[in-house]
Amino acid sequence: MNRKIAGCAAAALLCTSLLCGAPASAVSLKQPSVQSESLLQAADAALLLPQSLDGQTASQTITRVQMCGLAVRLYASLSDLEYDSMMQQSAAPRMACPFADTQDADVQQAWLLGLTEEKGTAFAPNDAATRQQLIAMLYRAMQQSGSEVSVSPNEIAETLYSFADGGAIAPEVRAGMTYFVREGLTSGTGSRQLGGVYPISAEQAVILTYRAAAAVHTGRGASGAQQPGAIATHSGTGAVTWTGCGADYYRVSFYRTADFSAAPVLTEQMSAAGSGAQELALPQKIAEQTGTWYWSVDGFDCAGKLLASSGQPTELTVEKQTAQINEGGLYIPSEPLVEEPDVIAQTVPEGLTNSRESYSEKVARIFGEGAGYHKYANSAEAASHQVTIAVPVWDIASDGSKYTRVMRFEIHEALAATVQQIFAEIYVGGEQFPICSLGGYCWRGDGSSSEHCLGTAIDINPSQNYMCTNSGRALTGSHWTPGSDPYSIPADGDVVRIFAKYGFGWGGTWSSKKDYMHFSYFGT
Repeated sequence: MNRKIAGCAAAALLCTSLLCGAPASAVSLKQPSVQSESLLQAADAALLLPQSLDGQTASQTITRVQMCGLAVRLYASLSDLEYDSMMQQSAAPRMACPFADTQDADVQQAWLLGLTEEKGTAFAPNDAATRQQLIAMLYRAMQQSGSEVSVSPNEIAETLYSFADGGAIAPEVRAGMTYFVREGLTSGTGSRQLGGVYPISAEQAVILTYRAAAAVHTGRGASGAQQPGAIATHSGTGAVTWTGCGADYYRVSFYRTADFSAAPVLTEQMSAAGSGAQELALPQKIAEQTGTWYWSVDGFDCAGKLLASSGQPTELTVEKQTAQINEGGLYIPSEPLVEEPDVIAQTVPEGLTNSRESYSEKVARIFGEGAGYHKYANSAEAASHQVTIAVPVWDIASDGSKYTRVMRFEIHEALAATVQQIFAEIYVGGEQFPICSLGGYCWRGDGSSSEHCLGTAIDINPSQNYMCTNSGRALTGSHWTPGSDPYSIPADGDVVRIFAKYGFGWGGTWSSKKDYMHFSYFGT
């Protein structure tokens, strides 16, 4: 679950929850990028910036001393402590810090709080801080402050190994890096690279620190930490089962190895089937490959918080004759995955898009505070703002029965949480609307004005929801026949209604032509 916070909304929420009348620290960076100015100002207003950053060029790398300054201030913010008072009260205990190459108070405080990992007397305070060192320290600050930031081994394997350099992330950093990616606090450095070993600039470091604070103060990582519970697992011949943990949904991953040293071969997500025993019949891809498999399961609440995990993978023996495949080649669960489908929420969760947003608010969410609507200059710039999300959907088997599948596509980082919520509501809606094809971000050329180039548009079942002239001549796709074709989107159905609730326009209402597959944030 990747969930970015838009700059303007996050700034308002975080500053409101943190400042409480405190004076601004007046720390600013020189020559920041236009896109980051609002976040840097918000971070300064939230008292997250050490004085050593004042006047530093935004693109200049930070030192390990400055890294400690950011992490210690994040800890103070998440612990509802005033930084100066905290430092004054802990002055005496800090003197036991073993680092002989620095007397910096922030370094000593980071050691006292358990944020450092160095053994011995050397800290190398003036060395450049790397991206993974900062993320690891920020994550430990979040843990030590009592914020709920747990990740499971399942999530680490699924997340890190989806990046080309994920295997190079140091073991002590993997949980933190996974959390930051999962929560949408970072999407790496582009081209599916995490860039963990590279030095990090002052601008990037401040933004990561601010996003970490916002993740907690806006409710995505509430105070009051508790360790995730354990899930007991059982392997059958045609299905895997486990003990329910009160989760809203579960994520099951299948591996070829007995540990988490490789990415899962397949991950399936399903809604909870009541509060008792849970079961997932073997997906077709697993059932068709006989031999020894391993699987693991995590349980989450509706906000994406990890509630429980099975931990180590459980062995599974797949025998070909036990695989349950129907004539159409699609696996059909023997039992429904939800007992009483219902809409998750009638109101929009805090922080997500909504139908009352103004055009300028939408622009600020996508491009940053003060920005005007514009296209990305090239595919590289556009791709750097995209994240891949997974959503549960219904589909139709050859015998007409419905079954659950998980679909993945790319969407703009600022809309990831909203789009996941939209599809969750469609999934549990009364229609159980079937989806056979989904498309999100797609670069269509430097001169294109399509919202797909921004990652703010989604196409659903394009063949059965065509784009056409007003006279009905097909431009893309083949037809739109709701009522006779179950994949065609009804104008008054769950899909259109739920997208509209979150402020998305539908191409089926356009006047110049009709694009029944198309839902877009800016309505174009």
